[in-house]
Amino acid sequence: MNAGAGVVSPAESLARKLAEELERYGIASQVSEFRGVALVGIWSVRLAVWCEWGAQGWHFRWCLNDTSERWTYTSCPCSAMETAVRRLVHRYRTRHRQVYGTDPLATGDVRS
Repeated sequence: MNAGAGVVSPAESLARKLAEELERYGIASQVSEFRGVALVGIWSVRLAVWCEWGAQGWHFRWCLNDTSERWTYTSCPCSAMETAVRRLVHRYRTRHRQVYGTDPLATGDVRS
């Protein structure tokens, strides 16, 4: 955000909306933005989601793995917010099991 002018970039606005939707599931995140690219950091499970402009419009992009020599990324249009949230909740649960050995839904960390 340009604090002096109170201007929020489209990327930051979309990233904040994503973070709000994830919060509804109990998933904490941090949003930061720089020069038109925003980041939603879900640091408890080492997951970063970028919001950026591309040839097909605004989209979210994130990595599907974090321990591979060959990184695999996926993306989802920002216009499909519900789909992005559903996919990220699934990714969060998968990473949570990898990192902590528990299912966050089973422990009550995330609401269904």
